[in-house]
Formats: sequence, structure tokens, C-alpha cells
Amino acid sequence: MKKRTLLFAGAALALGCGPAEPPPPPAGSAFSVRAGGSSCDLGAEVATGADGHVAVVGTFAGTIDFGGGPLDSAGSSDIVFATFDAEGKPGPAARFGGPAQDGIPRVVAVDGGSWVIAVNTQTELDLGGGPLTPPGAAGAAIGKLDAQGKHVYSTMLGATVSGMAAGGSDAVVATGSFSGSLVLGGETLTSAGATDVFVTKLDGKGAPTWSRAFGSASLESGMAVAVDGSGNVLLGGGLLAPVDFGGGATSHAGGVDAVLVKLDANGDHVFTKTFGDAADQVIQAVSTDAQGNVFVAGLFEGRLDFGSGELASQGRDLFVAKLDPSGAELWSRTFRLTSAEWDDSAPRIAADPDGGLVVTGMFTDALNLGGVPLEGFGQTDIYVARYNAAGKHLDSRSFGDPSYQLAGGLVVDRTGAAVITGSFYGTVDFGQGPLESAGECDIYLARFAP
Repeated sequence: MKKRTLLFAGAALALGCGPAEPPPPPAGSAFSVRAGGSSCDLGAEVATGADGHVAVVGTFAGTIDFGGGPLDSAGSSDIVFATFDAEGKPGPAARFGGPAQDGIPRVVAVDGGSWVIAVNTQTELDLGGGPLTPPGAAGAAIGKLDAQGKHVYSTMLGATVSGMAAGGSDAVVATGSFSGSLVLGGETLTSAGATDVFVTKLDGKGAPTWSRAFGSASLESGMAVAVDGSGNVLLGGGLLAPVDFGGGATSHAGGVDAVLVKLDANGDHVFTKTFGDAADQVIQAVSTDAQGNVFVAGLFEGRLDFGSGELASQGRDLFVAKLDPSGAELWSRTFRLTSAEWDDSAPRIAADPDGGLVVTGMFTDALNLGGVPLEGFGQTDIYVARYNAAGKHLDSRSFGDPSYQLAGGLVVDRTGAAVITGSFYGTVDFGQGPLESAGECDIYLARFAP
């Protein structure tokens, strides 16, 4: 796979509980559901609110029903948004899209039981407030929905969004890539090369409060993003050349280097750290815990060192690491992946309320995440693993059958329950009985009680 593809890092979720937050919701139940028709329907991302409710977004064609009634697509692929309570009871759902194929959506939970979704699109898209048109060849439609799935605001960015996180006080932080000029509020960002990275904070009405752009004469693409309980922004990704994120030009050891950037709540630079050697390394997911510690995960070749000694790959391997708020390593782990593609095997991570970490993704053949080795059932399978605050392995499981199962999004709620989404062919069982696909591939949503 080309190196430029490796830079499109997956999104990550931030989790932080401040002292003013309400008590955690009831623990809820483990449940799993499927939705889909005769076409291939994809589960993309999942979020959870303070009340324990869950929202899932994905794409579908034809008809789809999450339990609240059928939704019909208008084109070859539409966006689906569906909600559930912590017991698995379906809530409001909606579809968005036109005659053309729509991009992969993202979702985060914000204050008041509302949700913010983002969809990259090359054509006009209506998120409920009227048609939005990209200013150039492509753009990102961002919209807020209330607890009933009704439109609150929507806006179009002239860029591609690769990551989004709740920013506190009903705000969101979005990051991604753009070329040429990007107008955000009253500010115009100009790229230094083919594509640059942007990050912006949007208030509760979708208006930018601050925006930043970072780049070089080379190619920089979208990054993963998380926001800690103090409003600091964490960006993770990969670099092909030195870039100045506000603290001076980074080092560059060769190939693609992993990079972690911390900005404060006003978008000002706190630190930049790069990791890697002449091979390829990339951070594909970022999360934070209630103490402001930072988790990163991704794939790497060669060697990388987060501060406590080198991790050496045996080919293309998975890494996870926990850093303190200053970026110093607390612990790191590496796991052997076989037949790993940069995009397909990108991990998803989320911190839990106790400072531990949940990791999900997909694998082929076999994978040992620190416990009993997991054996693959078939083509690709899903794994879920949990570690405590010190990095000790607590649990790991695999799910699949002889066909394909694909990882999508992950979130951990304030009770410690993990929720995953993605897609599957054939049959998959998350512990509540088998789910069987109705068509080419269906969306799954599974909640594991704390």
C-alpha cells in the first residue's frame, strides 16, 4: 500500500470526567444488534452520552432498520444515524444523503444528549437544515442533532475531516486535511504543500473559535484527535517531512515517522514528539483519561521508542502506549500482526474511567494481546482487549466465522462499558447469540457491560 494512504489515520475518542459532571448512569446491559439489507452496509463509528445512550453511524443502501422502523436510501449509499439506550432499546434514527454515494461518517456526543456528525462528501448533502455544497472538489458537512435526532445546526468545511472529538461546553474539535486555502470563520488558512493538516474548534453553533494549519512542502494528511478534561487537544498521525506545529520544525528519521502533538484549550502549542526510524511508523488512534494521560496506538515497522526503550517490530506490528500529560512514557506494548495492511488493521482505542485502555481492531490467522493467544476463525476477525492503568492485560477476545468481520468504531462510557461497531459477513456472536447477515455485509453494534 502506498505511503500516502498510511497517513490517513483513524479517529480516536477522548474520555475525561470532570468534577462537575453528573453521577455515572446505570451500568446497563450487554447487548448486540445487526442491521442491513441485501447490499453491503458499513458501521463506521460509535459514541456514548453522559446518560449512557449510544449513537452509531454508518452507510447503507436500500433499506435498513435498527428496530425503530425502516429507513430507505435515496442513492447508492446513504448515511444512517441510530441511537440506543444502555439496555439496547432503540431510540431515534435518521438517514441523510442524495443520489450520489456519501462518505464515511463520524459521530461524537456533546452536552445535553446531543450528537455531532461529520461526513466527507464530494456532492451536495443535507443534514436536516438545507443543502450544503462543498466549496471545491470535496468538503466535510458537520451537523448537530438533538437527543431526538432533530437538526440543530449544520455547516460545510472546504476540507476533509479525519478525526473529531468532544471539546467540552458543547464544542467539538475536528482535524483533517486541506489544500490551497481554507476559510474557517474569519480566518483563512493556506497550505504550504500539496495537502496540510488543519485543526479547528467549533462552538455549540458550529462557528470556529480557533483554527490552526500545519504542513510542509511534502504531503500531510488527516490525524487522529482527542481532547482531555482540561480542553487540551492531542493530535496523532504520521509525517513524511519535518513540520512545525508551533514549537519548531520536527525531526524526521525517514519513511513515515509517528508524531504526537499537544495544543492547549486555545490552540497554542504545548509539545510535539516524533517517534521512529527509517522505516514506517504511524499513530492511528489517540485517547485520554481523566488524569490527562495520553494513549496512542498504531502500526509500525522497524523500531520506535516512546522513552523507556526500543520496541522492535517483526514485520508490521501493532503498538499501544500510555504517556503522562507531559508526554513521558508510562508503559508501552507491541503485538505481532500477520498480513497487516496499514488502513485495514488500524486499531481503535478508548480510555476507561479507571485509567485503563480498551483496544479493538481486526486480524488474520492469530494474535496474542497478552493473554491466551487468539486464533482466527477465517478471513478477518475482530479482537477486543482491555488493559488496566498500569498496562497489565485483563482480557482479550476474538469474534468471527470463516468469512469477513470488520472493525469500525469503539467507545467506553462512564461506567466502563465498551461499545463497538463495524461490519460482518456471515455470522458473528458477541455473547448474546449469533447475528446473521441478511445480505453482502451488515452493520453490528455490540455493548459489553462493565
